[in-house]
Amino acid sequence: MSKKPNVNEKLFSEFPPVSEKAWKEQVMSELKGKEFEKLNWKTYEDIDLPPFYTEEDVGQLKNQTDSQPGEFPFVRGGSFKNNDWKINQEINGTDIKQANRLALNSIKGGADSVTFNCLLYGSKYHGIPVQNKDDMASLLDGIDIESTAINFNPGVNTTGILSLYINEARKRGVKLENLSGSVNCDPIKDLTLQGLFLKGEANSFEELRAVISYLSNYIPNYKGLKVNSSQFQDSGASITQELAYTLSSGVEYLDRLTGMDLSIDQISRHMAFSFSISSNYFMEIAKLRAARLLWAKIIKQYKPKHESSMLMNIEVTNSSWNKTQYNPFVNLLRGTVETMAGALGGAGIITVRPLDSEYKTPDDFSQRMSRNTQLILKNETYLERVVDPSAGSYYVENLTDSIAKESWRLFQEVESGGGIIKSLKSVAIQNAIEQTRKSRDMNTAIRKDIFLGVNQYPNSDEQILSKMQNDSPVVDINKSDSKLSRQEKLSVDFAAEYLSNEVASIGDLLFQRPETPEFQIEPLKPYRGAQIFEELRLATEKHAQITGHTPVVFLLTIGNPSMRSARASFAVNFFGCAGFHIVNNIGFDSPEDGVRAALEYRADIVVVCSSDDEYPQIIPSIIKGLGQKSPGTIVIVAGYPKEHIEGLEKAGVDDFIHIRSNALEILSKYQKILGIGQGRQN
Repeated sequence: MSKKPNVNEKLFSEFPPVSEKAWKEQVMSELKGKEFEKLNWKTYEDIDLPPFYTEEDVGQLKNQTDSQPGEFPFVRGGSFKNNDWKINQEINGTDIKQANRLALNSIKGGADSVTFNCLLYGSKYHGIPVQNKDDMASLLDGIDIESTAINFNPGVNTTGILSLYINEARKRGVKLENLSGSVNCDPIKDLTLQGLFLKGEANSFEELRAVISYLSNYIPNYKGLKVNSSQFQDSGASITQELAYTLSSGVEYLDRLTGMDLSIDQISRHMAFSFSISSNYFMEIAKLRAARLLWAKIIKQYKPKHESSMLMNIEVTNSSWNKTQYNPFVNLLRGTVETMAGALGGAGIITVRPLDSEYKTPDDFSQRMSRNTQLILKNETYLERVVDPSAGSYYVENLTDSIAKESWRLFQEVESGGGIIKSLKSVAIQNAIEQTRKSRDMNTAIRKDIFLGVNQYPNSDEQILSKMQNDSPVVDINKSDSKLSRQEKLSVDFAAEYLSNEVASIGDLLFQRPETPEFQIEPLKPYRGAQIFEELRLATEKHAQITGHTPVVFLLTIGNPSMRSARASFAVNFFGCAGFHIVNNIGFDSPEDGVRAALEYRADIVVVCSSDDEYPQIIPSIIKGLGQKSPGTIVIVAGYPKEHIEGLEKAGVDDFIHIRSNALEILSKYQKILGIGQGRQN
């Protein structure tokens, strides 16, 4: 019997392999004498990315490519069966019943994990004010806590929130070993954002030890330590800085807690890493793969008893740094790309930020959209069924290696400086992030880095001011006259028993902020990259509300049809970033016709759009016509006619806008001239 032909062999025989040398020769022929290195892309991580990769580029990456999913060093994920993840929904607000309703809707709508933001700082709640056992019962009313992972962001009251949750489970007759979820205790994150340990350094780490010890004994599937990266990324850090500083935070916890009689296996089981994911798609996939690789390398040095202890438990949340208030539906697109990156990178839990979360408390619609992003990726693209889908990609494998190497170098710098806390004290980390932040801000200002709908292609008629909600109101914490000892406040057993009392309040367990902190650091400054342009838009909206007038930018299009059209399109985008009212035109036959129309519209700014060669002939007439009837009108030329700049300035042109312009600086200047606030405050 003849052998049946292999269809795949026939298919691939038609596509013989092409060597790197052959690819490069073809590229060089297309470049026509230009240097090949000109095609390299330099990232914020100081990584050079060539224009293409081949099989030869992964030959040296055996540590990555030879391991299987579920095997050390876990580059390819923690499971050999699938790539499944939990769909998490974050619940905000200051009304407990409303939070409960949103959580129930989320679970009914497909979420299998919910996170309640019960943020408590000082003596104020900045989130859901769960103060006693009745509040916890109301918050979780109707929720099956055995089938749904329950997570809490408690601020500085980890022990209190955890104890109330334990009591609610006991009241329902639920076995503690059946609970899953986490309580987000991360005192180093609090240090980076607040500038000090809010309840003292010793208390912070001792509480963490007590929580992990309790969980290890009674709630084996619950996480008590969450190492967050968001404060680094949201302050402007690069991907390698974010990863290095997060790893260093993790090592600080390992060193502290193993020195407090906890084993590395205990700590690892109750420890999770929460990474922010930006829209830098392939870099983010590679970041998560590199994170597992490096963490396995680190944990191995602590000699755990179980190989599973070397697997990094990863949760991801969409970054807030690249989210916008204007054109918020673009946030849906950003969130989709980021969710895909998290899923392909092997995250175990994914949280998608609702599209309107940057200017209001998310409502049912926006929460449903954030859940549906994940549901579609699961149920219609089956991303959860393929283990490590990016494995073998020449590009992603090399990115993983490059990010791992650069992150490890930065990590070693921090460790050689004494670790994360000492490096924060010396301001080394803050200064490094600030340098990256400045580069990002400049690229945003000149619109090299694009925020769609904000600094490029804005809808200048869009209004957001009326939709914005003020910050959620804070709620005072209740306290009794009980005088609890320090040891009692650090004990989960004691706290659970104490809070079972009808009149007991979570506030009694709080540590007072030290009158004289052991030390203070310069805190990080989270922000959104689009904020600098959104400030301009908001200033224009407020000005229009007060005066009834939105500045008018009139485009005087004349001359060469293709040039005037292209430059008019550029000017529409440019001035739309400040929310000015833009009057576009199809073209005028003479400068006088254009001036006449500009005067009819009472233009504040006239942007002349033509070709470089025509500007010297038409500008003098335009300046003269406007000067006679409206001498205060600002005249700007679209483009940068280098040979004619001096003459045009002498003729009365106020400015030139072009692709290399610092849009933020120019728009802020003209807002100030037009009396809109004071422009952007630096």
